[in-house]
Amino acid sequence: MKFKYILIFIIFFSLYFSLNYYVGRRIFNGFNYIFKITPIFFWVIFWFLSLAYIISMTLNKYLPSSINDFLYLIGSYWLSILMYSLLTFPIIGLINYILKKANYNNDKIFIFETILIVTLFTIITLIGSFNARSSKVTSYDISLEDKTLNSHLNIIMVSDIHLGNLIKNSRLEELVNEINDLNPDIVLLAGDIIDSDINPFIDNNMAKEFSKIKSKYGTFAALGNHDFLTKSEDKIVELLKDNSVTVLRDDKVLVNDNFYIIGRDDSSVDRLSDTKRKSLGEITEDIDKSKPLIVIDHNPKDINESLDAEIDLQVSGHTHKGQIVPGNLVTNSLFEIDYGYLKKNSLNVIVSSGYGTWGPPVRIGSRSEIVKITLN
Repeated sequence: MKFKYILIFIIFFSLYFSLNYYVGRRIFNGFNYIFKITPIFFWVIFWFLSLAYIISMTLNKYLPSSINDFLYLIGSYWLSILMYSLLTFPIIGLINYILKKANYNNDKIFIFETILIVTLFTIITLIGSFNARSSKVTSYDISLEDKTLNSHLNIIMVSDIHLGNLIKNSRLEELVNEINDLNPDIVLLAGDIIDSDINPFIDNNMAKEFSKIKSKYGTFAALGNHDFLTKSEDKIVELLKDNSVTVLRDDKVLVNDNFYIIGRDDSSVDRLSDTKRKSLGEITEDIDKSKPLIVIDHNPKDINESLDAEIDLQVSGHTHKGQIVPGNLVTNSLFEIDYGYLKKNSLNVIVSSGYGTWGPPVRIGSRSEIVKITLN
Protein backbone atom coordinates (compact mmCIF):
# COMPACT_ATOMS: atom_id res chain seq x y z
CA MET A 1 0.00 0.00 0.00
CA LYS A 2 2.85 2.40 0.86
CA PHE A 3 4.49 1.71 -2.51
CA LYS A 4 1.20 2.59 -4.24
CA TYR A 5 1.02 5.99 -2.55
CA ILE A 6 4.72 6.67 -3.17
CA LEU A 7 4.20 5.88 -6.85
CA ILE A 8 1.17 8.20 -7.06
CA PHE A 9 3.20 10.92 -5.30
CA ILE A 10 6.09 10.56 -7.77
CA ILE A 11 3.78 10.56 -10.81
CA PHE A 12 1.84 13.61 -9.58
CA PHE A 13 4.89 15.72 -8.81
CA SER A 14 6.69 14.67 -11.99
CA LEU A 15 3.66 15.74 -14.02
CA TYR A 16 3.20 18.96 -12.03
CA PHE A 17 6.87 19.96 -12.38
CA SER A 18 6.89 19.09 -16.08
CA LEU A 19 3.78 21.14 -16.86
CA ASN A 20 5.06 24.09 -14.85
CA TYR A 21 8.45 23.93 -16.55
CA TYR A 22 6.75 23.95 -19.96
CA VAL A 23 4.72 27.02 -18.99
CA GLY A 24 7.79 28.66 -17.43
CA ARG A 25 9.85 28.23 -20.61
CA ARG A 26 7.12 29.79 -22.71
CA ILE A 27 6.73 32.74 -20.32
CA PHE A 28 10.50 33.26 -20.11
CA ASN A 29 10.92 33.19 -23.89
CA GLY A 30 8.03 35.61 -24.36
CA PHE A 31 9.32 38.15 -21.83
CA ASN A 32 12.84 37.82 -23.15
CA TYR A 33 11.73 39.26 -26.49
CA ILE A 34 10.54 42.43 -24.75
CA PHE A 35 13.23 42.91 -22.13
CA LYS A 36 16.15 40.76 -21.09
CA ILE A 37 15.62 38.78 -17.89
CA THR A 38 18.31 37.19 -15.76
CA PRO A 39 17.45 33.49 -15.95
CA ILE A 40 18.16 32.70 -12.31
CA PHE A 41 16.03 35.65 -11.15
CA PHE A 42 13.13 34.55 -13.35
CA TRP A 43 13.23 30.90 -12.30
CA VAL A 44 13.47 31.67 -8.58
CA ILE A 45 10.34 33.84 -8.82
CA PHE A 46 8.61 31.35 -11.09
CA TRP A 47 9.16 28.30 -8.89
CA PHE A 48 8.19 30.29 -5.82
CA LEU A 49 4.82 31.07 -7.46
CA SER A 50 4.26 27.58 -8.80
CA LEU A 51 5.14 25.82 -5.53
CA ALA A 52 3.45 28.28 -3.14
CA TYR A 53 0.19 26.32 -3.02
CA ILE A 54 1.92 23.01 -2.32
CA ILE A 55 4.11 24.59 0.36
CA SER A 56 1.09 26.11 2.09
CA MET A 57 -0.80 22.80 2.04
CA THR A 58 2.10 20.67 3.31
CA LEU A 59 3.72 23.04 5.82
CA ASN A 60 0.64 24.83 7.16
CA LYS A 61 1.15 23.37 10.64
CA TYR A 62 4.64 24.84 10.87
CA LEU A 63 4.24 28.25 9.21
CA PRO A 64 2.84 31.41 10.82
CA SER A 65 -0.77 31.85 9.68
CA SER A 66 -0.04 35.16 7.90
CA ILE A 67 2.75 33.59 5.82
CA ASN A 68 0.73 30.46 5.11
CA ASP A 69 -2.30 32.52 4.03
CA PHE A 70 -0.10 34.58 1.70
CA LEU A 71 1.40 31.45 0.12
CA TYR A 72 -2.07 29.89 -0.22
CA LEU A 73 -3.45 33.01 -1.88
CA ILE A 74 -0.75 33.48 -4.51
CA GLY A 75 -0.51 29.73 -5.05
CA SER A 76 -4.26 29.53 -5.65
CA TYR A 77 -4.12 32.30 -8.24
CA TRP A 78 -1.19 30.53 -9.89
CA LEU A 79 -3.31 27.40 -10.40
CA SER A 80 -5.78 29.35 -12.57
CA ILE A 81 -2.91 30.91 -14.56
CA LEU A 82 -1.37 27.47 -15.03
CA MET A 83 -4.64 26.00 -16.28
CA TYR A 84 -5.25 28.73 -18.85
CA SER A 85 -1.59 28.66 -19.90
CA LEU A 86 -1.84 24.95 -20.63
CA LEU A 87 -4.97 25.60 -22.68
CA THR A 88 -3.59 28.54 -24.70
CA PHE A 89 0.14 27.90 -25.16
CA PRO A 90 -0.18 24.81 -27.39
CA ILE A 91 -2.58 26.75 -29.65
CA ILE A 92 -0.18 29.69 -29.76
CA GLY A 93 2.68 27.33 -30.54
CA LEU A 94 0.76 25.95 -33.51
CA ILE A 95 -0.02 29.48 -34.77
CA ASN A 96 3.66 30.41 -34.44
CA TYR A 97 4.67 27.38 -36.46
CA ILE A 98 2.22 28.26 -39.26
CA LEU A 99 3.32 31.93 -39.33
CA LYS A 100 6.97 30.95 -39.32
CA LYS A 101 6.39 28.75 -42.36
CA ALA A 102 4.74 31.76 -43.99
CA ASN A 103 7.94 33.84 -43.33
CA TYR A 104 6.36 36.32 -40.89
CA ASN A 105 8.67 38.21 -38.52
CA ASN A 106 8.95 35.90 -35.51
CA ASP A 107 10.25 38.59 -33.12
CA LYS A 108 7.26 40.85 -33.66
CA ILE A 109 4.90 37.89 -33.28
CA PHE A 110 6.41 36.95 -29.93
CA ILE A 111 6.20 40.52 -28.63
CA PHE A 112 2.57 40.88 -29.70
CA GLU A 113 1.61 37.48 -28.24
CA THR A 114 3.32 38.21 -24.91
CA ILE A 115 1.55 41.55 -24.49
CA LEU A 116 -1.77 40.00 -25.55
CA ILE A 117 -1.44 37.04 -23.15
CA VAL A 118 -0.46 39.22 -20.18
CA THR A 119 -3.39 41.54 -20.90
CA LEU A 120 -5.90 38.69 -21.28
CA PHE A 121 -4.69 36.88 -18.16
CA THR A 122 -4.92 40.11 -16.17
CA ILE A 123 -8.48 40.73 -17.38
CA ILE A 124 -9.45 37.11 -16.68
CA THR A 125 -8.03 37.30 -13.16
CA LEU A 126 -9.80 40.57 -12.38
CA ILE A 127 -13.16 39.42 -13.76
CA GLY A 128 -12.77 36.01 -12.15
CA SER A 129 -11.94 37.55 -8.77
CA PHE A 130 -15.01 39.80 -9.00
CA ASN A 131 -17.28 36.85 -9.89
CA ALA A 132 -15.89 34.88 -6.96
CA ARG A 133 -16.09 37.72 -4.46
CA SER A 134 -19.39 39.36 -5.46
CA SER A 135 -22.44 37.19 -4.91
CA LYS A 136 -25.77 37.21 -6.70
CA VAL A 137 -29.19 35.99 -5.54
CA THR A 138 -30.86 33.43 -7.80
CA SER A 139 -34.60 33.00 -7.21
CA TYR A 140 -36.89 30.06 -7.93
CA ASP A 141 -40.69 29.76 -7.47
CA ILE A 142 -41.82 26.17 -6.98
CA SER A 143 -45.33 24.82 -6.53
CA LEU A 144 -45.59 21.40 -4.92
CA GLU A 145 -47.86 18.75 -6.38
CA ASP A 146 -50.38 17.07 -4.07
CA LYS A 147 -48.72 18.47 -0.95
CA THR A 148 -49.91 21.29 1.29
CA LEU A 149 -47.93 23.92 3.20
CA ASN A 150 -49.54 26.05 5.88
CA SER A 151 -48.21 29.07 3.99
CA HIS A 152 -45.60 29.73 1.32
CA LEU A 153 -42.07 29.03 2.50
CA ASN A 154 -39.13 31.37 1.88
CA ILE A 155 -36.07 29.09 1.77
CA ILE A 156 -32.55 30.50 1.55
CA MET A 157 -29.99 27.91 0.46
CA VAL A 158 -26.22 28.27 0.37
CA SER A 159 -23.65 25.65 -0.61
CA ASP A 160 -19.88 25.40 -0.87
CA ILE A 161 -18.82 28.26 1.39
CA HIS A 162 -15.33 26.70 1.77
CA LEU A 163 -14.33 28.58 4.90
CA GLY A 164 -10.59 28.44 5.50
CA ASN A 165 -7.39 30.20 4.53
CA LEU A 166 -9.00 32.40 1.86
CA ILE A 167 -12.65 32.75 2.87
CA LYS A 168 -12.71 34.01 6.43
CA ASN A 169 -14.84 35.89 8.92
CA SER A 170 -15.33 39.07 6.89
CA ARG A 171 -16.74 37.14 3.93
CA LEU A 172 -18.83 34.97 6.21
CA GLU A 173 -20.18 38.09 7.90
CA GLU A 174 -21.19 39.40 4.45
CA LEU A 175 -22.97 36.12 3.75
CA VAL A 176 -24.90 36.24 7.02
CA ASN A 177 -25.97 39.83 6.34
CA GLU A 178 -27.07 38.92 2.82
CA ILE A 179 -29.08 35.97 4.14
CA ASN A 180 -30.78 38.10 6.80
CA ASP A 181 -31.65 40.77 4.22
CA LEU A 182 -33.66 38.10 2.37
CA ASN A 183 -35.87 37.53 5.45
CA PRO A 184 -35.76 33.72 5.34
CA ASP A 185 -38.27 31.36 6.90
CA ILE A 186 -35.60 28.69 6.93
CA VAL A 187 -31.92 28.48 5.91
CA LEU A 188 -30.32 25.39 4.35
CA LEU A 189 -26.54 24.87 4.10
CA ALA A 190 -25.81 22.26 1.43
CA GLY A 191 -22.34 21.09 2.40
CA ASP A 192 -18.68 22.05 2.01
CA ILE A 193 -18.98 24.56 4.79
CA ILE A 194 -15.24 24.17 5.44
CA ASP A 195 -12.40 23.94 2.94
CA SER A 196 -10.66 20.70 4.04
CA ASP A 197 -8.78 22.16 7.06
CA ILE A 198 -10.69 22.83 10.28
CA ASN A 199 -7.89 24.84 11.96
CA PRO A 200 -8.68 28.26 10.38
CA PHE A 201 -12.37 27.63 11.18
CA ILE A 202 -11.51 27.09 14.86
CA ASP A 203 -8.69 29.62 15.17
CA ASN A 204 -10.88 32.44 13.82
CA ASN A 205 -14.02 31.35 15.69
CA MET A 206 -15.93 31.34 12.40
CA ALA A 207 -18.77 29.20 13.74
CA LYS A 208 -19.95 32.12 15.87
CA GLU A 209 -21.03 34.03 12.74
CA PHE A 210 -23.69 31.39 12.00
CA SER A 211 -25.44 32.20 15.27
CA LYS A 212 -26.31 35.62 13.80
CA ILE A 213 -28.51 34.14 11.06
CA LYS A 214 -32.14 35.13 11.64
CA SER A 215 -34.93 32.91 10.38
CA LYS A 216 -38.34 31.70 11.45
CA TYR A 217 -37.54 27.98 11.66
CA GLY A 218 -33.77 27.97 12.03
CA THR A 219 -30.71 26.87 10.06
CA PHE A 220 -30.17 23.28 8.91
CA ALA A 221 -27.09 21.79 7.26
CA ALA A 222 -25.68 18.65 5.69
CA LEU A 223 -21.97 17.88 5.35
CA GLY A 224 -20.06 17.84 2.05
CA ASN A 225 -16.95 16.00 0.91
CA HIS A 226 -14.62 18.81 2.02
CA ASP A 227 -16.16 18.75 5.49
CA PHE A 228 -15.26 15.05 5.70
CA LEU A 229 -11.78 15.71 4.30
CA THR A 230 -11.05 17.63 7.52
CA LYS A 231 -11.31 14.31 9.39
CA SER A 232 -13.05 16.40 12.06
CA GLU A 233 -16.70 16.10 11.10
CA ASP A 234 -17.82 15.48 14.69
CA LYS A 235 -16.11 18.70 15.78
CA ILE A 236 -17.76 20.60 12.92
CA VAL A 237 -21.17 19.31 14.00
CA GLU A 238 -20.47 20.31 17.61
CA LEU A 239 -19.29 23.83 16.75
CA LEU A 240 -22.23 24.47 14.43
CA LYS A 241 -24.71 23.07 16.97
CA ASP A 242 -23.31 25.45 19.60
CA ASN A 243 -24.06 28.29 17.17
CA SER A 244 -27.66 27.54 16.24
CA VAL A 245 -27.08 25.29 13.21
CA THR A 246 -28.69 21.84 13.18
CA VAL A 247 -26.53 19.42 11.19
CA LEU A 248 -28.54 16.48 9.90
CA ARG A 249 -26.38 13.42 9.31
CA ASP A 250 -28.60 10.93 7.52
CA ASP A 251 -31.40 12.24 9.69
CA LYS A 252 -34.61 14.21 9.43
CA VAL A 253 -36.65 16.69 11.42
CA LEU A 254 -40.32 17.64 11.21
CA VAL A 255 -40.57 21.43 11.16
CA ASN A 256 -43.68 23.19 12.50
CA ASP A 257 -45.57 19.88 12.13
CA ASN A 258 -45.81 20.84 8.45
CA PHE A 259 -42.76 19.75 6.42
CA TYR A 260 -39.65 17.61 6.76
CA ILE A 261 -36.02 18.63 6.35
CA ILE A 262 -33.81 15.64 5.57
CA GLY A 263 -30.02 15.97 5.63
CA ARG A 264 -27.77 13.38 3.98
CA ASP A 265 -24.10 12.75 4.61
CA ASP A 266 -22.15 13.33 1.41
CA SER A 267 -21.68 10.28 -0.81
CA SER A 268 -17.92 10.39 -0.04
CA VAL A 269 -18.52 9.54 3.63
CA ASP A 270 -17.95 5.81 3.07
CA ARG A 271 -14.35 6.34 1.94
CA LEU A 272 -13.47 9.43 4.01
CA SER A 273 -14.72 8.29 7.41
CA ASP A 274 -15.74 5.24 9.39
CA THR A 275 -19.41 5.99 8.85
CA LYS A 276 -21.55 4.28 6.23
CA ARG A 277 -24.08 6.45 4.44
CA LYS A 278 -27.71 5.40 4.84
CA SER A 279 -29.97 5.08 1.85
CA LEU A 280 -32.66 7.69 1.50
CA GLY A 281 -35.22 4.92 1.78
CA GLU A 282 -33.89 4.02 5.25
CA ILE A 283 -34.00 7.64 6.40
CA THR A 284 -37.56 8.23 5.21
CA GLU A 285 -39.17 4.84 5.92
CA ASP A 286 -41.04 6.00 9.03
CA ILE A 287 -42.11 9.52 8.04
CA ASP A 288 -45.44 10.91 6.89
CA LYS A 289 -44.99 11.30 3.14
CA SER A 290 -48.19 13.28 2.82
CA LYS A 291 -46.15 16.21 4.11
CA PRO A 292 -43.59 18.04 1.90
CA LEU A 293 -40.15 16.40 1.98
CA ILE A 294 -37.05 18.58 1.46
CA VAL A 295 -33.64 16.94 1.12
CA ILE A 296 -30.22 18.55 1.54
CA ASP A 297 -27.68 16.42 -0.33
CA HIS A 298 -24.36 18.05 -1.16
CA ASN A 299 -23.68 16.02 -4.29
CA PRO A 300 -26.46 16.05 -6.94
CA LYS A 301 -25.59 12.66 -8.38
CA ASP A 302 -28.32 10.70 -6.56
CA ILE A 303 -31.43 12.50 -7.70
CA ASN A 304 -33.04 9.24 -8.86
CA GLU A 305 -32.84 7.99 -5.29
CA SER A 306 -34.72 11.13 -4.23
CA LEU A 307 -37.27 10.47 -6.95
CA ASP A 308 -37.85 6.91 -5.71
CA ALA A 309 -38.20 8.15 -2.12
CA GLU A 310 -40.97 10.60 -3.17
CA ILE A 311 -38.91 13.66 -2.24
CA ASP A 312 -40.48 16.97 -3.27
CA LEU A 313 -37.40 19.21 -3.27
CA GLN A 314 -33.68 18.41 -3.29
CA VAL A 315 -31.07 21.14 -2.85
CA SER A 316 -27.43 20.47 -3.73
CA GLY A 317 -24.13 22.12 -4.59
CA HIS A 318 -20.71 20.52 -5.10
CA THR A 319 -20.28 21.25 -8.82
CA HIS A 320 -19.49 25.00 -8.56
CA LYS A 321 -20.90 25.03 -12.11
CA GLY A 322 -17.38 24.07 -13.10
CA GLN A 323 -16.12 27.26 -11.39
CA ILE A 324 -13.71 28.06 -14.24
CA VAL A 325 -14.52 27.55 -17.93
CA PRO A 326 -14.12 24.93 -19.42
CA GLY A 327 -14.72 23.13 -16.11
CA ASN A 328 -18.44 23.49 -16.76
CA LEU A 329 -18.13 21.08 -19.69
CA VAL A 330 -16.82 18.44 -17.28
CA THR A 331 -19.53 18.93 -14.64
CA ASN A 332 -22.21 19.04 -17.32
CA SER A 333 -21.08 15.66 -18.62
CA LEU A 334 -20.87 14.09 -15.15
CA PHE A 335 -24.24 15.12 -13.72
CA GLU A 336 -27.80 14.99 -14.98
CA ILE A 337 -28.03 18.51 -13.58
CA ASP A 338 -24.86 20.39 -12.62
CA TYR A 339 -26.51 23.78 -12.14
CA GLY A 340 -29.93 25.39 -11.95
CA TYR A 341 -33.37 23.79 -11.79
CA LEU A 342 -34.63 20.40 -12.90
CA LYS A 343 -38.18 19.08 -12.69
CA LYS A 344 -38.34 15.28 -12.78
CA ASN A 345 -41.88 13.96 -12.32
CA SER A 346 -42.85 15.27 -8.86
CA LEU A 347 -39.23 15.91 -7.81
CA ASN A 348 -37.78 19.42 -7.95
CA VAL A 349 -33.98 19.69 -7.92
CA ILE A 350 -31.96 22.87 -7.45
CA VAL A 351 -28.17 22.85 -7.75
CA SER A 352 -26.24 25.96 -6.74
CA SER A 353 -22.90 27.15 -8.12
CA GLY A 354 -21.89 27.78 -4.51
CA TYR A 355 -20.87 30.80 -2.48
CA GLY A 356 -17.13 30.23 -2.13
CA THR A 357 -14.39 28.75 -4.28
CA TRP A 358 -12.08 25.76 -4.14
CA GLY A 359 -8.48 26.23 -5.25
CA PRO A 360 -8.19 29.42 -7.32
CA PRO A 361 -10.31 32.27 -5.85
CA VAL A 362 -11.55 32.87 -9.37
CA ARG A 363 -14.80 32.19 -11.23
CA ILE A 364 -15.04 32.34 -15.02
CA GLY A 365 -18.41 31.31 -16.42
CA SER A 366 -19.91 31.02 -12.94
CA ARG A 367 -20.72 33.37 -10.06
CA SER A 368 -20.82 33.28 -6.28
CA GLU A 369 -24.45 32.57 -5.46
CA ILE A 370 -27.14 32.58 -2.79
CA VAL A 371 -30.33 30.70 -3.73
CA LYS A 372 -33.80 31.95 -2.76
CA ILE A 373 -36.61 29.40 -3.13
CA THR A 374 -40.25 30.32 -2.71
CA LEU A 375 -42.09 27.07 -2.02
CA ASN A 376 -45.83 27.28 -2.59
